[in-house]
Amino acid sequence: MSTENKSNTDISLFKKDFTVMVYDLDIRRSSGMPMICNWLQEAGIGHGLQMARHSGFDVSDIVFVLTRLNVRMERYPSWMETVSVESWLSPSTDRYARRNFLLHGSDGKIIGRAINSAVPFSLSARSGGTFTGDLNAHTVERESALPHDFMKIPEIKECENERTIKVRYYDCDLFYHVNNVKYIQWCIESMPDDYLKSHTLHEIDINFRAEGNLSDTLILKTVPDGIPDSFVHAVTDSSGTKDLVRMKSSWK
Repeated sequence: MSTENKSNTDISLFKKDFTVMVYDLDIRRSSGMPMICNWLQEAGIGHGLQMARHSGFDVSDIVFVLTRLNVRMERYPSWMETVSVESWLSPSTDRYARRNFLLHGSDGKIIGRAINSAVPFSLSARSGGTFTGDLNAHTVERESALPHDFMKIPEIKECENERTIKVRYYDCDLFYHVNNVKYIQWCIESMPDDYLKSHTLHEIDINFRAEGNLSDTLILKTVPDGIPDSFVHAVTDSSGTKDLVRMKSSWK
């Protein structure tokens, strides 16, 4: 493709189709939030790489680290259903990139919405990096998929029931850190089995605050939020004082 044609290609909107496989189903024969979040991760990275290649940016040292993710599902897709994930970036006034997602079911109707924020990170310096490109080069002036001001998720100060987690090999991603979807899965699995069998996860709002690494011992905390069928979760370091993530969940 010539440079001229490449520059005229509109890549502001990104779409990717996913199909629910048998290994995506749980014991209720339903797909779930971890699968959805894996799809969002794949679509977001795919769009980001497409924009980088299109604009000629060098991303060999800079990655975008997820800081917040809010997902709201009206229903979960069924086995063998194909879902179209649509994604775009909102205009940014700071160093945060804000990405939107709409999930369309096989009938074309919206079954889920999500929004996240991420910041550039230098792999070599192991600290916040500077993205040399224009974050607004391929943004879309469009209503956000979810209204979100990324309010602070409260700290869990007291928790009667805590669970210890050992980070295993397949919990980690290609950067040797705990994959963000693993945190979500751990928080969901902190709920009692009977509750999971009788309720459906409607929405999550999660704040990623620090890294977990292979062989770390982490502590999982979950407490009621004071609202029916709403909970606050945290994954901390082994001392129980440093939060790696904080998450809120609401159920139906």
